[in-house]
Amino acid sequence: MNQKKILVVDDMLVNREWAGRILRTARYAVEYANDGHQALELLHNHNTYDLVLLDVEMPGINGFEVCREMRNDDKLQEIPVIFLTSQSKIENKVFGFRSGAQDYVTKPFSPKELLVRINTHLQLKQKTDIIKDMNDMLVEKNKNITDSINYAQYIQKALLPSSEILNAITSDYFILNKPKDILSGDFYWIKQCGDSLYFAVADCTGHGVPGAIMSVLGLAMLNETAKECAFYPPNLILNELRKKIISSLHQVGNSLENQDGMDVGLCMLNLDSLSLEYAAAHIPLFVLRQNKSNGKYELIKRQPDRMPVGKHPKENVSFSNHSLDLQEDDRVFLFSDGYVSQFGGEQNKTFKINRFLDLLISIQHHPLPDQAAILEEELIKWRGTNEQADDILVFGLKIKKMNH
Repeated sequence: MNQKKILVVDDMLVNREWAGRILRTARYAVEYANDGHQALELLHNHNTYDLVLLDVEMPGINGFEVCREMRNDDKLQEIPVIFLTSQSKIENKVFGFRSGAQDYVTKPFSPKELLVRINTHLQLKQKTDIIKDMNDMLVEKNKNITDSINYAQYIQKALLPSSEILNAITSDYFILNKPKDILSGDFYWIKQCGDSLYFAVADCTGHGVPGAIMSVLGLAMLNETAKECAFYPPNLILNELRKKIISSLHQVGNSLENQDGMDVGLCMLNLDSLSLEYAAAHIPLFVLRQNKSNGKYELIKRQPDRMPVGKHPKENVSFSNHSLDLQEDDRVFLFSDGYVSQFGGEQNKTFKINRFLDLLISIQHHPLPDQAAILEEELIKWRGTNEQADDILVFGLKIKKMNH
C-alpha cells in the first residue's frame, strides 16, 4: 500500500514540527509549507498530496484563501483539507467549511483525535476516488456503446428505402420516423414494380437494439419476398414473409422460444388506375377523401387481421386482401401504434386513435410534406415531461395521377 503524503501548512516552525512528529509516528509521509504562497506553489507543481493540514492565520494568503483556490482548481479540488488552527469561534468554523474544508480542528488538539480525523478523511477520499474511477470507466464505456449505436443507426437508415423512389413519382408524401432509443423497431418499405407501387409500415417486436435487429431482418425478407413474388397481391406477400420469419427464427411453437415477429401494413397501388390493394397484421389503413360539395374530409378505413407476421395459432390462415378504388387527392395513411400509445395530456393518458384521426383531418389544409412537422409538434405538446413510450412511424401519401 502506498504511503499517504500529507502537506502541513503553518507559519510557526514549532507547530509544523509538532504536527510532523505526530504524523510520522502514524507512518505518514510529511512535507511542509511556511505560508499560503509556498503551499499553493507546492500543490500546483507536485499535486501528489493526499491531504492538507492548513493553518488559518498566516502572512500573505491566509488559510481560507488557500482552501478556496484549491476548490477552484480542477486538479486540487478533491484533496481533503483539515484546518488546524487556534481560531475557535463558531463564525470562523462556519467560514472554514464554506471555504471548502472537510474538517476543522482547534488548538490545542488531541493527537489521537487528529489522527482519527485524518484517517477518516483519507478513507473517504480513497472511496471517492474508487467511485470516480468507476464512474469515469462507465462514462467511457457508455460513450463507446453510444458511438456504436449511433453508427448502427446510420447503417439502419441507409438500409431504409431511398426517398428517391417516391420523389420520382410524387412530392406529396411524408414519413415521420422517431425512434424511441436511437435505433428503431419500426421501419417503412417502398418498392416499385412496373405500374405497381408497394409501400408498407412495420412495427417489430421491441425497440432499441432488439427491435432494430428485427427491422433489418424484416427489410431484408421483404425485399427478398417481393423479388420472388413480384406483382403478387399484398396478402400473399405477407403469407410468404410470415413463413420466412418463422423459419429464420426457428419458431416451432415451443412456449419457451422467442415470440418475435412484426406488425405490417402493406399496400399495392396501381399508378394508372389508382386501385389499391391492402393486407395487414394489426396495422389499419386510413384514407381521407374530401367531399367536393362541402369540403369536409370523409374517413375510409380498412381493418387489419389480428395476427402478427410470425408464429401464431392462425399461421396457416391467409391474410385478408382488401381492394379500394381511390380517387385523385385521396390521402392514404399507415402508422405504427407508437403515436397513439404515447402518454400525456392533462390526465396523462394515451393519445388514442380517434384523437389522432381528428388531428389528421384538422391538418389536411397543409401540404403533406408539412404535416410531419405538425404531427411531431403536437406530439411534443401532448407528451409534456413524459418520455417517448415507443418507436413512432407515420406514413402519409396523397393520391393523384402520377408520373412514372
